[in-house]
Amino acid sequence: MNVRNIVQLSLVHVGVSLTVVPITGTLNRIMIADMGIPAVLVGVLVALPYLLSPLQVFVGNWADRRPLWGMHRSPWILIGGLMAAFGSYLAAHTVFYMDAHFALGLIASFAVFTMWGVGVNVASVSYLSLASELTENSPKGWRTSTVGVMWTAMILSTIVASIGLARALEVDASISGIYTAFGAIWLVATVCVLVGAAGIEPANAAARNVRNTADNPVVALRALANNPTAKRFFVYLLLVLIGIRAQDVLLEPYAADTLGLPVSATTRLEAIWGIGVFITLLGGLGLVYRFGKRANANIGAVVAIVAFALIIISGAIQHVTFFYASVFLLGLGSGLMTVSNLSFMLDMTAPQNVGLYIGAWGVANFVAQSLGTIGGALLRDIAYRLTGNVALGYMVVFALEIIGLIIALLLFRTISVEVFRRDAQLDVADVLTLAGD
Repeated sequence: MNVRNIVQLSLVHVGVSLTVVPITGTLNRIMIADMGIPAVLVGVLVALPYLLSPLQVFVGNWADRRPLWGMHRSPWILIGGLMAAFGSYLAAHTVFYMDAHFALGLIASFAVFTMWGVGVNVASVSYLSLASELTENSPKGWRTSTVGVMWTAMILSTIVASIGLARALEVDASISGIYTAFGAIWLVATVCVLVGAAGIEPANAAARNVRNTADNPVVALRALANNPTAKRFFVYLLLVLIGIRAQDVLLEPYAADTLGLPVSATTRLEAIWGIGVFITLLGGLGLVYRFGKRANANIGAVVAIVAFALIIISGAIQHVTFFYASVFLLGLGSGLMTVSNLSFMLDMTAPQNVGLYIGAWGVANFVAQSLGTIGGALLRDIAYRLTGNVALGYMVVFALEIIGLIIALLLFRTISVEVFRRDAQLDVADVLTLAGD
């Protein structure tokens, strides 16, 4: 592992993450608040990458065992990253086509969002697996530093992209202006993926000793399911990620519906949140070294809980500045949780099945976001229909996120990396014995 590797991993992570910004920061608000499309339908479209997340287990396990073009990770990073970038760009076109031809536009939107989702999944499991492999034998602290740099670069790029989108829409919020803004994101994301994937994997990658002891994907999944610590960590990730990211598709429409903010103002929310994340990602690295990953993850969860409570209050009292401050605080809590939990996640792998476990944690990540996105949107719609109060549905979702984070805090106390790795070795051996019988 060297500095060049960290920079390239960061570029790939930035490229893939940039494809999400225009969809969850701009397009979701346009579909719900401006076009009047039901929030639950928007939630399903936005959640397609998460619904397709089981791909991560199979792609990760396949890549563990079989090289493509002489490499195990880089080709999948390239294929997935380019699919994600192109799908994100086309999403705006198919969404606006729905305005004139709803049925055809909806079918086209499902196809394009699916392309985006498959790309995000394939690229994510590949570059995270490579990050885990490259840092496996590195000096202490390299893994946390790698995670910190990757996510700091991603958050910085998210901030810049959000501000750029907001300013572009202030100048030209027409359909052609939106196409141009989405096209700029596509270009930057594509360049980042191409440069980041070039030569990042060691030259001897195909000849390495791939020690995946569970060659059959079904056997590998059974080994994963038989590990009690792995199952608890999977549930923990579900709760944490639902707790901090279920608001992704709702925060901008919430600001529009309860505070009357225009699209240029709601697009800035991603930047406000991102600045908070950026601050705690930088400071969080030092805190992790001093106090440990577990303590920082817990502190981040508490800060996020307080932030969601304040977001509810700011909507109730109709205070825009207070709302912006609450979103910033949510970013602070999310940053602390991100650098700690992701570093912890890379520790929760078995060397013989890196891609398999990273894929499983990726599934937890994406399933949580799909449940949060679709479930949150559905709750918002139901509460609005029943009460006629558009703000109430959003507030119910934010309250449930608070409850999920509290439960996650309690569950995290039962999870140990050492116990997980011990059980991972035993479980694979047991399952293979049974399979042989």
